[in-house]
This record gives sequence, structure tokens and C-alpha cells, in this order.
Amino acid sequence: MEPWALAVLVGVAFVAALIGVVTGGNSLLVVPVMLSLGMEPRRAVATNMFAVTFLALSGGVRFARSPVRARWDVIVPLGVLTLATSWWGAHLVSSLPERSVRGVVAGSMAAMIVFFVAHPRLGEAAARTVSRARFVVGIALGAVLGVYGGLFSGGYTTLLTFTCVALCGVSLLEAVGLTKTVNFLSSAIASVEFARLGLIEYRVALPMAAAMTAGAWLGAAAATRWQRIVRPVFLAGVALLALKLLVDAVRG
Repeated sequence: MEPWALAVLVGVAFVAALIGVVTGGNSLLVVPVMLSLGMEPRRAVATNMFAVTFLALSGGVRFARSPVRARWDVIVPLGVLTLATSWWGAHLVSSLPERSVRGVVAGSMAAMIVFFVAHPRLGEAAARTVSRARFVVGIALGAVLGVYGGLFSGGYTTLLTFTCVALCGVSLLEAVGLTKTVNFLSSAIASVEFARLGLIEYRVALPMAAAMTAGAWLGAAAATRWQRIVRPVFLAGVALLALKLLVDAVRG
């Protein structure tokens, strides 16, 4: 990759991490840019996944240092299951039709927006009680989403955030924080598989990782300092990501 192209990509990675640490979906911006700069699709996905690992780690550490409560009751079971499902997703990276997956994710995001609009106070605070059945369904659905997280990652944390709020009873800010830890596990195990397959371009991945580390740290700091911005930023990001995915699915 030419130096100018790498500089553009690093800038895009920084901006995507700055916003995506709250909204998710940063891969939906970064990977298309990588493809437009000439990277082969599988290598673009794998290289981006390596960088996303550092985004998730940086955001997770920053949230852990904030007053936001760490929900280990959700993180531990979900993280353990995600290690298995995300590895499987990375293993399937060349097997599933990307267009179909994008269409399903876009539809899910559109439904998510409708649900949040119908329940305007959802996620403002953690639920006082959550039934065991509802909690188990939430963890199971989060684990299934881990397959997509290891396969591509674009929109994975967005859907996971909604699942944790709607089914596991956490607040939106708690969900944004805890999904960084789970996403770290997901992207890390997927990166191990991609490295085994020789798909990661480290000359591109390392500067991207540095940019995403910085962007995620600043984005997480802003979210924990100005907590009122989390909900509007999250919903705006979801709307834009859903629109982009729908357009991509139609255009193929």
C-alpha cells in the first residue's frame, strides 16, 4: 500500500474508532475504504479485525476506569461463549455470502431503532430485576452474534449492545462498556485464526491499531464524561449503519 493510501486509512480508522466505540459499526466504514484502496476482501477483513482488537481493548480499559458499573454477571458467561462462536465465525469467513449477512444485520438494526422509539426510556437505567429465562436468552443470543463478530464484525457490537439492554437488563451506558470487553475477546480469537491462515497484513494492521487505540480512548472518555450524549449518538449511528447496510445489500 502506498504511503498516502496508508495515511488516509489510518485517518479513517481513527475517526471510525472515535465514534464506533459508542455506536459500533466502525468496520462498515473501514473495510470498504480498505477495499477501495486495493486490498483483497479476506485480507481486508482479517487486517481490520486485528486493529479492532486494540479498539476494543482501549475502549474497555477506559470504561473500566470510569464510574460506570462493570457488569461481570454478563461479561463472564457471554465472554466465555463468545470465544468459541467467534473462532467459528472467523473459520467460516470464506464460506458465507456476505450480501445475505449484511441484509439480516440491516433488518435487525432497523427493528432496533423502532424498538427504541417505542420504548423511549429503555436503557436509561439498569433493570431492577430480570427473569432467569430472559437473561439466559440474552446470553445465548449474544453468543450466537459472536459468530458474526468473528466473521466480519461490522455492526456486531451494535446488535450486542441492544441485546444486553433489552434482554439482560443493563443500562445503555453499561452495555456500551461491557461490549468492549466481549468484543475484545471476539476480535482477539478471530485474529488468532486469521493469523494462522496468514491473512493479516501487519504493515497496515499495526498503524491502524495505533489509530483505533487513540480514537477509542478519546471516544470512551467523552461518553463517560458526557453521558447524555450516549443515547442520541448511539441511535444516530444505528440509523446510519442500517441505511448503509440496506443500500449495500440492494446494490450487492
